[in-house]
Amino acid sequence: MSGPLAGLRVLEFGNLVAAPYCGMLLADLGADVIKVEPPEGDLARHIGPFIDGVSCFYRAVNRGKRSLAADPKHPDARHLLWELARISDVVIHNLRRGAMERMGLDYDGLAERNRGLVYAVISAFGTSGPYADRSGIDLVFQGESGMMSIGGEPGGEPQKTATTIADFVAGTNAALLVASALTARGATGKGRLVETSLRDGLIGVQAGWNALYFATGAQPPRTGTASPVTAPNQTFATADGHLNLAIVSDRHFVRACELLDLDELLADERFSSNQARVAHRNDLAYLVQEVLAVKPTDHWMELLGGAGLPVGRILTLPQVFSDPQVIHNQMVLSRDGVTTQGSPLRSDGSVLMADRPPPALGEHTAAVAAELGVAGTRLERMFSEGALLLG
Repeated sequence: MSGPLAGLRVLEFGNLVAAPYCGMLLADLGADVIKVEPPEGDLARHIGPFIDGVSCFYRAVNRGKRSLAADPKHPDARHLLWELARISDVVIHNLRRGAMERMGLDYDGLAERNRGLVYAVISAFGTSGPYADRSGIDLVFQGESGMMSIGGEPGGEPQKTATTIADFVAGTNAALLVASALTARGATGKGRLVETSLRDGLIGVQAGWNALYFATGAQPPRTGTASPVTAPNQTFATADGHLNLAIVSDRHFVRACELLDLDELLADERFSSNQARVAHRNDLAYLVQEVLAVKPTDHWMELLGGAGLPVGRILTLPQVFSDPQVIHNQMVLSRDGVTTQGSPLRSDGSVLMADRPPPALGEHTAAVAAELGVAGTRLERMFSEGALLLG
């Protein structure tokens, strides 16, 4: 496998999304990612819908890896995992606190024998502190990060994002931490323990909303699709659908008024600056909406987009994955009769994406064991005793 992390071995003790997504990013970057799973497999394998018996949910975040299935309760399996971690460059996990320690795979113990090990932990709320033992899932983190208090329509109920954003943000943050730790290791030869939590990740990506709170001391109100700091910047109805128009500068506002035949707004004190436009957002949105509702989305896309204004359609997923730019960027991947999303990563003009499909449970158990010198009758015994699972 090619890529900037080629030649590096990563052990992923991942369940569901966060650590598996981190592992997939590292695999896309060229690392040899070994997904360590219990005999029943990653929980994601059991969540539908299924294609040819394989979970689409599992497929989404596990390409590029090898699967090693082992029962950590068996002493021989624990020893094999310890030996594997001792010769690996990176260990990542999102297991409950204490799980890795029970397997004898805690950072301190491994770092004593593997000085260069980078060990990444993705936790729910943090590995220490009053919530360290709490479990969580994306909906919980969206609620307890403040995200759901600002999402939704004015006066409406709390809303979550459609995707499990906490998992993907945490997985990305963990991959960034791993890459930076590997860079530092190149200079010092020493690895390190790096950590991120799912809730902290969501708090971090709300930087703009947080800044608004810190500046005013007040809870920001729900504004629906409208921006709290620029206007007009929201979703508008057209004659045949909707579009998003985002005006963030006085120059763009002048141009938009010219194109929409709303020149009279330029002399209106309510809209004389961005601050004034935000203060009178509803009045401004009403006037803009009256114009946009008259003609179809494609007309406005050509007129406003052609003038360089930030405007976009609201696409369904079928429209997204038939979009010419999405196809050009190779964000649609078809392999073995299954279509999934591609990789957003690029280097020197090429897509960084692992070629290996998501592995079957235990598909590479024998091969990985052989790399540690475990073969023949010893391997057969471990299989027969249930220490390892052959895919």
